[in-house]
Amino acid sequence: MTYDAIIVGGGHHGLTCASYLAKAGKRVVVLERNPWLGGMAYSRETVAQAPGFVMNPCAVDLLFTNLEPSIITELQLESFGLRQASPEPWGSYLGPAGESIGLWRSLDRTVDEIRRYSKRDATKFAELCGMWCDFWYVAAPYLMDHPTRPRARTIAELGWRVLRKRKSLAPVVRMLMASPHQLIETLFESEEVKTLLAVYASGSEAPLREPGSGAVLGVIMMHIGWGIKRPIGGMAEFTKALAACLHHHGGETRTDAAVEEIIVRDGAASGVRLRDGQTLFARQVIGAVDPVTLMCGLVDSAHVAEPVLDELRNIRINGWGINNAKIDVALDHRPGLLCDRPELWGSYMLIADDRSYVDRALDGAMRGVLPAETPMWALMPSAADRSQVPAGSAGDTMYLFCTAVPDRFADGSDWEEHRAPFADQAVRTFDGVAPGFADAVIGSWVKSPNELRQMTHDGSYVVVDMSLNQMGPNRPTPALSGYRTPIPGLWHTGAGAHPMGGVHGWAGRTTARQVLKSL
Repeated sequence: MTYDAIIVGGGHHGLTCASYLAKAGKRVVVLERNPWLGGMAYSRETVAQAPGFVMNPCAVDLLFTNLEPSIITELQLESFGLRQASPEPWGSYLGPAGESIGLWRSLDRTVDEIRRYSKRDATKFAELCGMWCDFWYVAAPYLMDHPTRPRARTIAELGWRVLRKRKSLAPVVRMLMASPHQLIETLFESEEVKTLLAVYASGSEAPLREPGSGAVLGVIMMHIGWGIKRPIGGMAEFTKALAACLHHHGGETRTDAAVEEIIVRDGAASGVRLRDGQTLFARQVIGAVDPVTLMCGLVDSAHVAEPVLDELRNIRINGWGINNAKIDVALDHRPGLLCDRPELWGSYMLIADDRSYVDRALDGAMRGVLPAETPMWALMPSAADRSQVPAGSAGDTMYLFCTAVPDRFADGSDWEEHRAPFADQAVRTFDGVAPGFADAVIGSWVKSPNELRQMTHDGSYVVVDMSLNQMGPNRPTPALSGYRTPIPGLWHTGAGAHPMGGVHGWAGRTTARQVLKSL
């Protein structure tokens, strides 16, 4: 049997690519090595002490699918069971003495919250939001199209949007080149606003003084402009809808189907060999995995030119030694927040004492030690979605995303030794803004960098560092940009291939368009 396309990797970009190909009438199969589909977009019961509590070990939200045309609309995923909620507020800052700032879809409401701490910061935040929303409005057509060869209609649309919003673009480009620290210090005065932005920026796996990381703060403005979507039932429901769409159009999925090798014959990709010895053939092969695994793990190096291998060896992943740890926590009841604002539970609660707290944590992580400080993004998915806890339960699910931990430890110790103490540390940290939280814990599970390394090469949520030389048209490297590889018939898709990464399916959709042209 020969397929039109084989997709290696069942993450959301791979499933998206396969769905578009199947919808176009092509014979496709998705091969996933794990027993489940979804990649980093999945849900499961991770806390052994809390059966029935559904957790999202990696992604919890669809951050960019509110920008149309979205894959949800084009693939009609709601007709395949996807239901979504829009958390309000979508984000917040919680300080150690009860300080709080809610981040709402309404800019006016967000600005009113900031005004309680600084009138100047409120005005500046509103100005920035306007400029950044203009930038995302202009950039959206490009981000949804081919990064090196956008279609003519995309270029025309970009030109029209640039003309409409040109006054905002030059200031934003300067901010894109700056570091988060530079932007925070030069634009804002209140400690509360500065700390909020510092915690958010710490999720980029880079120190706050890293030039070219200013874009991470612009994502906050995108959320205010377009909001976020959260699949009801957990991220697995998004994956299930994609898989159902694929099956509806005649596509196949196989789990527990680890690919051992991508077969290259006469200089072109022609199929795959599975770990169990089975061989499948296809006219096109799409690697929906990280670029290093694809080109250095699944393709025989004899088929890859030395300059390409040099590029791959020099891809920067966790280049600063900073990684993230995610802790799933099951609660038997919901405590109160120190700020006495229960409406914030379902938001991304950004937690840190102050800016220096965030800097110290990032510095410790870079040095390979577990910091005493624990900046985090925390949220309670079950606050608005009770399907994630057992029927009749008074408990809740918590997501503690700790943004500054060492990728590896300088003393040679392993994350297994630090897992339980770190979970206790994170729980105590959140207990500081929600007194009684620690007493409500049924159990927890830590997704450390060890688990991330089982999912992607060198274990990074962003797959390839979002540094200046690894963003935009040449992401992840010049040889692999534009979703092609140097091997005819072999394609690369996924977050590591998209100019900006993220959970949106844009890479899978654009890859499918290119593959359809070849077919």
